[in-house]
Amino acid sequence: MTDPDRVLRPLREAEPAIDSLDTYDSPVALLDALRATWHAVERTLRTLLRSDATAPDEIRMTALSPAQMPTETVLAELRRRDLISLELAGRLHELQRAMDRAGESEARPADADVALAVVSQLKAEVSRRGGGPAPETGRGLPSGTAMEPAAADEPDGARGPRRPLYLLGGVATLLVVIAVLVYPLGRESEMERGVAAFAQDSAGVAERHFRAVLEQDVDNVTARLYLGRILRSQGRTAEAADVLRAAARTAPADAAVRRELGYLFLDLAAPASAVEQFRRAVELEPDDPLNWVGLVTSLRAAGDPAAEEWLRRAPAEARTLIQNRPRGRQ
Repeated sequence: MTDPDRVLRPLREAEPAIDSLDTYDSPVALLDALRATWHAVERTLRTLLRSDATAPDEIRMTALSPAQMPTETVLAELRRRDLISLELAGRLHELQRAMDRAGESEARPADADVALAVVSQLKAEVSRRGGGPAPETGRGLPSGTAMEPAAADEPDGARGPRRPLYLLGGVATLLVVIAVLVYPLGRESEMERGVAAFAQDSAGVAERHFRAVLEQDVDNVTARLYLGRILRSQGRTAEAADVLRAAARTAPADAAVRRELGYLFLDLAAPASAVEQFRRAVELEPDDPLNWVGLVTSLRAAGDPAAEEWLRRAPAEARTLIQNRPRGRQ
């Protein structure tokens, strides 16, 4: 059974930002609140997928890493496993499009309302799945209560505190639902095809799709990361090194890239170099247990007694993974 308290922790931690979606006083404040809220929502969705005991290890182990599992894949897996409703999936796609559109400066008041609706419904669905009572949604209104839409001619500037949430009207909601249903059937991107093939252990097919992505977007770090992992797993270490070095140049602060470089150094019998990469990954993303697993593994391979101290400091989930990990598995 899902543990709602653990899954919803990112949303609780982001409550100040979520609350400010109702009270922001400038476009900059709105954009900051939207970004923080979206980050918390995405983290909640990844934790929900990670907590699904029926999911394959490959899915659960990569769910928390944006570099290894794009948001689109997380949403697809959550729907495939019936962990979120079709209605919520539609709203999540709407919010994701709003964030893509906002970019650096162009957030809209209606985007805040979509974000608030997503947070309310996500809390309710996770709580129901965990067997607990659904929290109140819509700032005091029960889940499912209809609310008035925002005025179409509302300016994009600052708004006064607290106004009714904007929920998609019947026709708009239907269109979103149709888009969610149709998109996976006929409009999968090269990236999505590559991720799907990778999850099914079809390395050759996945490699072709990721190389196609890089032909269109040479700096796509996610495609380089997947491709590097495929090449490494096939013993093509020189090619993997080229791909991963390029990824590190593009995204030097990407923990997943650092982690994959660490495993490449382990494959090359250079554990001291691997330690440097895994330690950097832990610094960048201390909440990801896979970074701690790699660091302790590489320290042990290097014969460094500090491995046991790092093991004691590691999160409980990382310690469990290390204890249950088959020897030699990377």
